[in-house]
Amino acid sequence: MTDPAAAPAPCRVLLVDPDDRVRESLAGLLRIGQRCLVIGTAGTADGAVLLAAETAPDVVVVDPRLPGSDGAVLIARLRAVAPETRVLVLNWSETADLTTGADAYARKTFRPHELIDAVVSTTRRTHA
Repeated sequence: MTDPAAAPAPCRVLLVDPDDRVRESLAGLLRIGQRCLVIGTAGTADGAVLLAAETAPDVVVVDPRLPGSDGAVLIARLRAVAPETRVLVLNWSETADLTTGADAYARKTFRPHELIDAVVSTTRRTHA
């Protein structure tokens, strides 16, 4: 019998996307397998920064195309309030915009297990 206390703690995730339905869908997908715990969601850059400061998530999953926000500026703001937090950018593009300063990138055309694996593996990365 496995000791539940020996199991690794789930990855604490903050979801940031302007679309409520996308945030709800991502939260549902990340619950699969209990490897991730969604600790908050935000639809704006200011909301994301506030929640990151309050919760210090392991990973922020963000669509950098938030209205009224620049992805690189948002990531810099997140790093300022939660320096240990990793950032995973979700986008539609085949190529990642490496200028945003994110720790990892994933396409929004992922399969559920690919998203979970990307989030969990992002927590293991270190900042450059």
